[in-house]
Amino acid sequence: MPKWTIRVKLIAGLSLVVGMMLTLLGGAVFSLSAFHDSNLMLTDLLRELGASKELVRHVARLEAPRDESPADRTALLADAQAARKALIDYFKELKQNATRRNRVDDGLSERGLAFGIDHDLTEILARLEPGEDIQPALPGTALYVGRHPEVIGGVRTTRDRVDRLFQQVMQLPTKLHGDVYAILLNSKRQYEAGRVIVWIAALAVLAMIGVLAVLFNRWVMYPVRLLQRGVRRVARGSFDGSIELRTGDEMQALAEAFNDMTARLRVTYADLERQVRERSRQLVRSERLAGVGFLAAGVAHEINNPLASIAFCSEALENRLAPMLAPGDPGDAKTVNNYLRMIQEEAFRCKNITEKLLDFSRCAEIKRERTDLAGLIQGVVEMIRHMGKYRHKTIVFQPREAVLAHVDGQEIKQVVLNLVVNALDCMDENGTLRIDLRHAEGMAEMVFADDGCGMTPEVLENIFEPFFTKRRVGKGTGLGLSITHRIISQHHGEIAASSPGENQGATFAVRLPVRPRDGSGKARAVKAARPVLAIAAHDAEFAEAEAPGRRAG
Repeated sequence: MPKWTIRVKLIAGLSLVVGMMLTLLGGAVFSLSAFHDSNLMLTDLLRELGASKELVRHVARLEAPRDESPADRTALLADAQAARKALIDYFKELKQNATRRNRVDDGLSERGLAFGIDHDLTEILARLEPGEDIQPALPGTALYVGRHPEVIGGVRTTRDRVDRLFQQVMQLPTKLHGDVYAILLNSKRQYEAGRVIVWIAALAVLAMIGVLAVLFNRWVMYPVRLLQRGVRRVARGSFDGSIELRTGDEMQALAEAFNDMTARLRVTYADLERQVRERSRQLVRSERLAGVGFLAAGVAHEINNPLASIAFCSEALENRLAPMLAPGDPGDAKTVNNYLRMIQEEAFRCKNITEKLLDFSRCAEIKRERTDLAGLIQGVVEMIRHMGKYRHKTIVFQPREAVLAHVDGQEIKQVVLNLVVNALDCMDENGTLRIDLRHAEGMAEMVFADDGCGMTPEVLENIFEPFFTKRRVGKGTGLGLSITHRIISQHHGEIAASSPGENQGATFAVRLPVRPRDGSGKARAVKAARPVLAIAAHDAEFAEAEAPGRRAG
């Protein structure tokens, strides 16, 4: 199970993207919030400044020269009431800004000036309307004045109070302009901080983008490139390479599955190549068989008759010359007899070769019947044991089960005889041949394993080819194992040979069907997951192949 699945990696990548967005959003929100706060403070302070200018305008009208006439007194009273109304409007703006915290300070100094202005306006109105009970317009004015008695100290006339009122009112724009400057300084500081935050956020986002690019290349692009190269390599017919990924996700699982697929394709391709080579050999072998068949059919009869005449005449000549040469020189008689006997032997050997050619080229229909292979092998073994040249060699055959096969008994007997004689001829004195008989994957299997001279890879490659032999000239035709292979093929069986090397023995294994073919004429399918037989090396008269230093017929 992958440790880091693609889903987890996608979530990690999305988390990085969200982190980048949040970082940028945080910097933007901070900057916008600072700008918004500064804008609100300036906007509210400008309203407060406008209200203070309106108050200054009305108070300035109180400074106009006037006399003690009733009209001037009435005008002064109206201006004082208008100034008081403007003071109330200003105080509302001041209180509202202080409540909203849209000021750089708490507004206490401006509130103190407003209380002083309210006190002076209240005194002025009280003097202008002696009969009226005039109270301060702003709450807390009396308390403020009680705590600050200097507000009313030194004032003797209405004109003096108006002058002091004007001085107090003129302080308001100065304080408010100072507040505006403080707000601008605070905005500048917030701008600098916002710029730093935006730069830090930008650098952090760039770092996250770099990390994301590296992770994307490592988790996605690099595995995809490796898989693409592997697919192209397979498309070109190369199955040797493998894809090495250690991403710990589905990409690694896909690469492992791809490697397993290429390994299977490599095995399948090698098996197909082996089958093609085998079929090519069989085709060549069939062509050679056809050529041998035409040759044997056309000249065997014509060759056998002259050979028989040569053998007969040499034998007759030997009988006739024997009395004539007896009185003469014994050396000449012996020489003549040896030559005549050699003529007879070579003539019969040529006749034997032509018979083998005929046997090799015959493809008569075989007669299959259920045959006890154990009894057939035992009969061959008992026959071979009575031959003098094999007395010092051991044949071990101990069947553990009865094995019946649908075969031609005489043909299979020839196969067993060929393989047994071939194995015995390739062994030294006191050598051992082991024969096993068993059922294997729905077929009857015979295994002939000896400890003889073994075979080289070159011999194994061509051991079933017609006329292939490494024996000395005149010691073999190279047809024995080809005849054996032909018989097994006609029975829809299999034969294989293997050897670990020279002087390390060899094994021949033969598989034959245990049931007849069905009515459709198709052979029963046989699955083989391993080599059918292990053929150890033995070359003999019928093996037609010999490792260097030994004969192979």
